[in-house]
Amino acid sequence: MAPTSYFTAHPASEGETYGEHFRVAMGFSRQLLGAGIAAAVHAVLPNFHTTTASRRIHQLHHCLESGDREAIKNPGKFVSPCAEDLVRAS
Repeated sequence: MAPTSYFTAHPASEGETYGEHFRVAMGFSRQLLGAGIAAAVHAVLPNFHTTTASRRIHQLHHCLESGDREAIKNPGKFVSPCAEDLVRAS
């Protein structure tokens, strides 16, 4: 495998450049890190963040399933734009 294809093969399979894929993956990572911190706080203080981590995971799953990768890169505030309907429905 050529050195450049190591960085471009998977992003290309998703229809993205390396930079685009990097932004999506980092956005996903940032949101999972936030969910993990919320879960850790909830473990110590059970009355805090009672649904934060699970809601975030459901929202990220919805973003991935719907193909709304833009919402993963740019989530706005804590609620992803692609999952607003999901949050309202629950």
